[in-house]
Amino acid sequence: MNSDAYHAFMMDHAGGALSSDMAIAAELHILLSDRGHETADIWNATRTVLGVADGCPEDYEHAFLPEALELARSEFSTVPWKRGLSGVHYAKRGKGRGKLMRLDPGQAAPEHSHSALEATVVLKGQFEDGHGRYGRGDLVLGRPGVRHRPASHGDEMCICFVAQEPLPFWRLS
Repeated sequence: MNSDAYHAFMMDHAGGALSSDMAIAAELHILLSDRGHETADIWNATRTVLGVADGCPEDYEHAFLPEALELARSEFSTVPWKRGLSGVHYAKRGKGRGKLMRLDPGQAAPEHSHSALEATVVLKGQFEDGHGRYGRGDLVLGRPGVRHRPASHGDEMCICFVAQEPLPFWRLS
């Protein structure tokens, strides 16, 4: 993963600048991985040292933690999965556009790219996408225009939380 994009994402989370779905992805990464927890500590400390601790909106800090905890502890066998055109299973989560994605053992999504930033956090199992292999708690940032092909890895199904940046208003027409 591009280290600059990762740190910019985590810095934006510390500053309260992420959309709700992206903030849930960041909170999941912080909850489920040592790297996420350590990186959040660094950016929160940096924010405090620079005197911008009050820059984070009051209703943002930890506002997404309850939903992240719920997702991290989910029993995925009860999720109402729907099969997409690609064969990959998805389920809507929460109020935003975030969703769960399920790849069964041996399953791959078609190669594709995105028009906006996508954040994927592995909740169960592993997947690879041509750029790396990811396990529980890993955060994968798909930058616009970068092609990838997510495929489950191993004998266990892979379940991820997937969030995308909202499209700018000028791209909605």
